[in-house]
Amino acid sequence: MSGAEQIEIEDRDVSIGTFVEQAEPYYASVFEKVQRGSLPRWHQNIWALIVPWAWAAARGVWLLFWISLAIDVLALVCLMQVIKFSPLLAEAQLDSAANSTLVARYSTWVTNYGWAATILFVAGRLWMGSSANRWYFSQYSRWRIDHAVPSGVNFKRLVVGLVVVAIIAPLTTYRATQLRLDERACFNQMRAGEAVGQLMPAYGAGDVTALLASMDADILDMQTRFDALDAIEARTDAQNAERSQLRRDVRDLGRERDQVNDFQSITTVDRFDCAFIDDFPTLARLDPPADVTYRRVADEEAIAAGEEGATKVIAQVKDPVEGRKVTVFTYSAESIDIGINKLRAQYAGFFDAMTNVLRQSLIRVEVAFMQTPWPVVAFLFLALSWAFAGRGTTVFVGASLGFLALFELWQIAMQTMALVVVSTAVCVFVGLPIGIWMAKNKWFRWITEPILDVMQTIPSLSYLVPAVAFFGISQPPAVLATVIFAMPPMIKLTALGILQVPESTKEAALAFGASERQLLRKVELPMSIPSIMAGLNQTIMLALSMATISAFIGAEGLGAIVTSALGDANAGKGLLAGVAIALVAMMIDRILKGIRNSFSRI
Repeated sequence: MSGAEQIEIEDRDVSIGTFVEQAEPYYASVFEKVQRGSLPRWHQNIWALIVPWAWAAARGVWLLFWISLAIDVLALVCLMQVIKFSPLLAEAQLDSAANSTLVARYSTWVTNYGWAATILFVAGRLWMGSSANRWYFSQYSRWRIDHAVPSGVNFKRLVVGLVVVAIIAPLTTYRATQLRLDERACFNQMRAGEAVGQLMPAYGAGDVTALLASMDADILDMQTRFDALDAIEARTDAQNAERSQLRRDVRDLGRERDQVNDFQSITTVDRFDCAFIDDFPTLARLDPPADVTYRRVADEEAIAAGEEGATKVIAQVKDPVEGRKVTVFTYSAESIDIGINKLRAQYAGFFDAMTNVLRQSLIRVEVAFMQTPWPVVAFLFLALSWAFAGRGTTVFVGASLGFLALFELWQIAMQTMALVVVSTAVCVFVGLPIGIWMAKNKWFRWITEPILDVMQTIPSLSYLVPAVAFFGISQPPAVLATVIFAMPPMIKLTALGILQVPESTKEAALAFGASERQLLRKVELPMSIPSIMAGLNQTIMLALSMATISAFIGAEGLGAIVTSALGDANAGKGLLAGVAIALVAMMIDRILKGIRNSFSRI
C-alpha cells in the first residue's frame, strides 16, 4: 500500500467517526468492506434488522425509513386480515354444507394473507438488515461532499420517526381488523346528534337521560289523553280533531325518542370509527341557502310608461324544507347555482350579445373554410409546410390531407378547423395583452400566475359547466370553453418571452432614446416571438383537444363524430375520427414549429 493510499484511509477513518458518532469501529470496518466490494450480501445490521424504521430515523436514512415502515405496516395489515377472517371462517364452518362457498373463500383469504404477512415480515426484515449498511455508506459518501446531509445519531429525528409511526401504524392496523361500516351508520349518528342537540334546550334537559325521562313523561301524558278521548263513543268535532292531533304528536314524539335512544346507544368505538376509520367526518351541517329563482319578465309598468320591450328581473322564493340540513359542499354548490341564475337573468343582454358575436364569427370562418375549394386549402397547407418546415413535413401534410379526403372527412375537418381558428384568435386577442401586462407589472404577475396554474389544472370537462350555465347548449359556449381552456399557454409564454429579453439589450435601446412603447414594440416583442409562437402552438393544440370535448355541448366537427361513436359504441368510427384529429393537430404543429424556427434564426 502506498503512502498516499494510507493517508486517504486514515483521513476516511477520521471522517467516519465524525459521521457516525456512535459504533465507529463497526461502521469503519463495514464501510471499508463496502468500498472494496467484499461485504457479504446478507451481512446484517442488527439494529436495522430488529427496528429498521427506528434505526433509519435516528441515522437520517429517510428513504429506508419510509420503505421499512411501508413493509412493516403492509405485513401487519395482512396479519390483521387473518385475524379478521378467521372468526368468520369458524362461523361458516359450523354449517359447512350450506356455506361451502364462504368456507372456500375465507380459507383462501386466511391462507394467502397469512403467507403474505410471513413473507413480508421475514424477507422484508432480512432485506432491510442487509441493505442498511450499504445505504448508510451511500449517505456517508454524500456527506463527505455536503455536510448538510444528515449524520450521526439524532434524538430529534428519532422522535419525529416514532411520531410518524404512531400516526400511521396503529390506525392502519386497526382499520384492517374492521369490516366496512354501513354506508348510513355515520350519517345516522350525525342526525341523531343533531336531533338531541335541538331537543335538549327545548326540554331544558341537562343530559340524555333527563331528556328521555321528560319525553317519556310527555308521551305518557299524551297517550293518556288520547285513550280518554278514544273511550268516548259520541265525540264532538273538536274532540275528534284533538284526538287526531294527539295521535300525530305521539307518533312524532315517538320518532324523536327513537332518535335519542339511537344516540344513547352509540358506543365510543362507533364514534371513533366514524371519526377516524371510515370516510372523513362531516365537519358541519348548515341550513340551506334560500331557494331563489331569478327570471326576467316583461315590465308592464315601464311598457305602460312608453318604454317598449322593457323587462325586469323578479325573484321567486320557494318555501324551505323543514328540518333540512346540508353539508358545506351542498351549501356552496347551491349558492353558486343561485348566483349564476341571478347573473344570467340580470345580464341576459350581455350574454346574448356575446353569444351572437361568437356565433357570427364561427359562421363566417366556417363559410371561409368550407366554401373555399379544397384544392386551394390543400395548396395553402402544402405551400406553408414547404416554405417553413421542409420536404419531409410536406410529404406528411400531403398524406394527412389525403387521409381526410379518402375517408370523406374533409368538410367535417374544416368545421373543426373553424372552431380552432375562432378560439385561437380570441386567445391571441385577449392573451397577448395580458401576457405583456404580466411581464411589465410584478404585482399583476404575482396575482395572475396562480390563477393560470389553477386554470391549467382544472379538468377540461369542468369548463363546460359554466359555459352551459351562462350560454346554453350550442356552438358559442363550446368556443368560450375552448378559449378559457386554451388561453393560459398564450399568456404565460408571452410573459416569459418578454421577461427573457436580456437586460443589456433593453438598456442599449433605452440609451439610444427609445421610449417604453418603442422598447416593447421594436425590441421586446420581436425578440420574444419564438416564445410567443410556442405559446400559439400550445394554444392551438389545446384548442384541438378541447374541440372534441366541446362536442358534448353542441360543437360540430370531428369531435361530434367521436362523441357520437362513444354513445353508440361504434369503435371504428370513433377511431377514424380520432386519427383525423391527431393528423390535423400534427400538421398544424409541424408547420408552426417550422415558422417558429425561422423566427429563431432571424
